[in-house]
Amino acid sequence: MPKIGSLGVLELLIILVVVLLIFGPRRLPEMAKGLGQSVREFRKGIKDMRNDIEEDVADKTKAAPVSTAAASSATPESPANSADGANQG
Repeated sequence: MPKIGSLGVLELLIILVVVLLIFGPRRLPEMAKGLGQSVREFRKGIKDMRNDIEEDVADKTKAAPVSTAAASSATPESPANSADGANQG
């Protein structure tokens, strides 16, 4: 028998029959529709979150050279390299 994931066709049929007996044939389409909408919203949320993370990473990589240049120009010179340090020694 063909396998779907770790469940076989027989297992899926047994699950479907049990669900059908518990919820009835009228309620089953409503449940499937709700499940489909939930999966769709979950995938949309994951896609949006992935896009946000990629945008943040892109922003940080663009901002990284600017911030390191600003940090290196803002660091004070050591006394040995400064003109005042040469006069002191």
